[in-house]
Amino acid sequence: MSQMGLIHDGLDYWARRTPEKMAFSFDGEDALTYGELAKWSDGLAEHLQSQDVRPGDRVAIAAANSLEWIASAFAIAKSGGIIVPFNDRLVGLELHYLASDSDPRLIIADSERAERMVKAGVTATIMPIDHVSQFRGGATDGWQQVRRESEDVAMIIFTSGSTSRPKGAMMTHGSYLLKFTEMLLLDNRIGAETRSLMPFGLHSSPGLPWGQMFTTIVGGTLYFTQKYSTEKILRLLAQERITFFIGVPMIYDQLADLPQFADADLSHLTFARIGGATPTRETLARWMEKGIALRQLYGMSEVGGGAIIASEAEARARPDSCGRGLALSRFRIQRDDGSPCDPGEAGHILLTGPGLMKAYWNKPEETSAALQDGWMHTGDIGMVDEEGYFHFIDRSKEMIKSGGFNVSPAEIEGIISQHPAIAEVAVFGVQDADYAEAIFACARCNAALEEQELFDWCAERMAGYKLPRYVELTDKPLPRLANEKVDRQQLKRTYAAVSNRRDRLRSGIG
Repeated sequence: MSQMGLIHDGLDYWARRTPEKMAFSFDGEDALTYGELAKWSDGLAEHLQSQDVRPGDRVAIAAANSLEWIASAFAIAKSGGIIVPFNDRLVGLELHYLASDSDPRLIIADSERAERMVKAGVTATIMPIDHVSQFRGGATDGWQQVRRESEDVAMIIFTSGSTSRPKGAMMTHGSYLLKFTEMLLLDNRIGAETRSLMPFGLHSSPGLPWGQMFTTIVGGTLYFTQKYSTEKILRLLAQERITFFIGVPMIYDQLADLPQFADADLSHLTFARIGGATPTRETLARWMEKGIALRQLYGMSEVGGGAIIASEAEARARPDSCGRGLALSRFRIQRDDGSPCDPGEAGHILLTGPGLMKAYWNKPEETSAALQDGWMHTGDIGMVDEEGYFHFIDRSKEMIKSGGFNVSPAEIEGIISQHPAIAEVAVFGVQDADYAEAIFACARCNAALEEQELFDWCAERMAGYKLPRYVELTDKPLPRLANEKVDRQQLKRTYAAVSNRRDRLRSGIG
């Protein structure tokens, strides 16, 4: 057993040292100091224990972003419970699945999510999140929080379910603390003066461990909003002199598209991480013009977040890569037979390190398939170049077999996204009567564009076997997962009968 520490210990540490310092700012209006949050979470933790929450019990949170969400997460940890965040975008049946799978002792929920769950037949006890405020006064004299071991599970993070139903990654206190240490080794400028901005939901992997817990470990300040707004994010980046920011390519593109982006003072933004998908060269270049090197990362919830993150020097030297690795985490690229790939050769990505999950909750078979000999088999394809820089290519399950060649959807997306009329694009494989599997491109346009125009444009920029056979142009946003990645699987289901829809979708060329 180890007493290395727990993920919420930073809160009480900084509450003793700097109780008046702002820890969290919500929508630029409401805020919590370290002292206030420590006191509030103590009071709520005591209440949770009175509701029979015992060490190791799961307690879920199903609510939109709020200060009450923050207090609830810390209170669950202090009571000895396991934090189980539910994506606040899910509908009733999806919430029912998470509740049935995680079997929480209690669900802290806002009225909207509570109504969805009740209608879907969720039977777990629901505590209205509005009741959380009554415990701001703190715990009674003599109360003590539950101390657990660093090897104990701190939270269960459900994956986005891009290839199957969501799986709960069981993450320990110690695994996150070591990942936090690794981040500090990557950039020694992160500390008590760090001002972070979180554009995601608090339920997400960036939001809970890396937004809430990491902030209180280093003693910094986290700014977050109830709903995502590109204009508000840019205003906060400049106004609050944000130093630490995490986003997906879509967010960085939307920010750069704003008229006020050119004049916005972002000189203080020293750590801008980008992940979730491969950014285009244009995206990287637009931010580099403002002096900001977007630092690509590759990782997943099952390894504690970023497993490979470019340093600032690496991002400036090789902006197209994720760098050459971190201090404590390791990666390797291997062929189907398990032999190591040569430099420049694409292969399967395996990860290991301090952030490795304990297991998937209630899924021993999936755990055995994913974790082998201490390595996480990611199901992704990557490559290390001659200079040792890592490049993410695509998910192996999403690679398309076209004309006898393996085609990366991400590569085609990167090319199509350079067309000035394309706002966002997703490429995926569909069953086809003539070709067995064909390439389908679904794109949202920001200007008038005909399918044939796009076909012709693509034909000048990619080999014939990479050309989309089918294209769907729309003015509606593409569906996204909780982590803001485009939901290719939903699109594949939507267009599963593509070969029977030639009245609307036209064949490609080549």
